[in-house]
Amino acid sequence: MGQQVFATNSLGGFLTNNTLSAQVRYKAQTMQKFRQFCDMEPAAGTNRGNKVFFDKISNISTSGGTLTETDTIPKRNYTITQGTLTITEYGNSIPFTAKVKTLSDIQVPETVRTVLMNDMRVVLDSAAATQFMTNDYIATITNTATTTFGSAGLALATAGANMSDKNVRDIVDKMKILLIPKREDDNYACVASTNSVRGLYDFFEAKAQLTTLDPLYRGEVGRYYNTRFVEETNFLSNSDGSNGLYGEACFFGADAVREGVAIPEELRVGIPADFGRDQAIAWYALLGFQQVWDFSSDGQTRIITVNSL
Repeated sequence: MGQQVFATNSLGGFLTNNTLSAQVRYKAQTMQKFRQFCDMEPAAGTNRGNKVFFDKISNISTSGGTLTETDTIPKRNYTITQGTLTITEYGNSIPFTAKVKTLSDIQVPETVRTVLMNDMRVVLDSAAATQFMTNDYIATITNTATTTFGSAGLALATAGANMSDKNVRDIVDKMKILLIPKREDDNYACVASTNSVRGLYDFFEAKAQLTTLDPLYRGEVGRYYNTRFVEETNFLSNSDGSNGLYGEACFFGADAVREGVAIPEELRVGIPADFGRDQAIAWYALLGFQQVWDFSSDGQTRIITVNSL
């Protein structure tokens, strides 16, 4: 065997000059889809306090009807309930030294910005998703032919399957019965986990040949029964129900969740300390999310979540 070897630095390893790839790889990110469906609250903003109050108007107390000629028209009223959207601070930071920034072959501030941007998107989308999924009205996919509904914030059954086309029709029909208004494009929306979407595709593939499933467009995975389906991998569980095999989803119509913004999300470069040796970059936002209608208090909802015991 040779006496000069690579494995020992003093016998050969020091003769090499390792290089660092200029291509930086980042950990794969989730698909964040909930926040795009929030409605902006125009009453929020700077110099307006940390709460936005919004009024919700009931129907008339007693419906009108026929009149007798000698009777006066009855006098009725409506009631007002008030919801609250709270503005909250969000943020995170990564500090680094001037030394690592100066001596590194890779641009440290650029990698810091990318990592922070990824974190910011995940955190804010999760905050929005929490409002969509914290809902009183719950659908459970008992099996591909049966959907069980609960209306007190608790699921009434354990999921035994992922959604089928029959379950979708059950849920959408329930939304119509509950008078949930459609969104501005005259459709409902559904944000679904990967397992939920896979369950749908198992039933949709044959239907697609008959044009019951519209062509995919604008990042959606499909549209069926007046509902646009969007897949997400950031917040919803893929291990719900019996043996943890099934996925969560969220169906909703118009005016489901509002977002109020005082300061939109942004990256901030910290003021260097210790004569420039201590540096940092942060992301920051001053905003909030709030589900608008609560079935337990308002007697109606805009959302049906899909999960189980």
